[in-house]
Amino acid sequence: MKTVFLLSYGSDLDHNTIDFLVKERLKPFARRNGNKLNMKVSRHPEILLIYDVFDVNLNKHVDNKYYLEEFLISEAHFQAFEYSLSKLKGHHIQCRPYARGHYELSINGNNYSARVYQTLSNDKELFFLDEEAIHNRSLREKNHELPNDLQWLVLPKDIDKTERETAIFDWMNKVLKFVDQMK
Repeated sequence: MKTVFLLSYGSDLDHNTIDFLVKERLKPFARRNGNKLNMKVSRHPEILLIYDVFDVNLNKHVDNKYYLEEFLISEAHFQAFEYSLSKLKGHHIQCRPYARGHYELSINGNNYSARVYQTLSNDKELFFLDEEAIHNRSLREKNHELPNDLQWLVLPKDIDKTERETAIFDWMNKVLKFVDQMK
């Protein structure tokens, strides 16, 4: 059985439809029903699906709503779920399972952080402002009002460490300047 991590991200996602799709198409195949294994799940699933949603609009974002659940489904079931998501606003991509992390940086004595995902093809990293660092809160509240190119950062995985750190620092500085201008 292969493990697949699917991430939906964007600004002002259609959470009602996403919730409906998860409830109707994935919840019956959840690995666990409370503290017990779900006996309704097929004995021969092909995919262990992990699903997460990241909305840059903090007012619509519910952290870890689905991420801590695992769904045991067939390949055809996964393709149907992925197709349904593709009709919705936002990006829906496969990422490396269990490669979700954080990046921390300090600018002018203030600490900031970003959640990091790696695409399944391992050619890109996605950075999103999170709520981990104390100075991120005001940025997260304004994140959805930023220009699209500042709402998250996508970097090629094959750049060297210095280029990567410079790109993240530059992105964060642009976000800070834009949020400061919004005041």
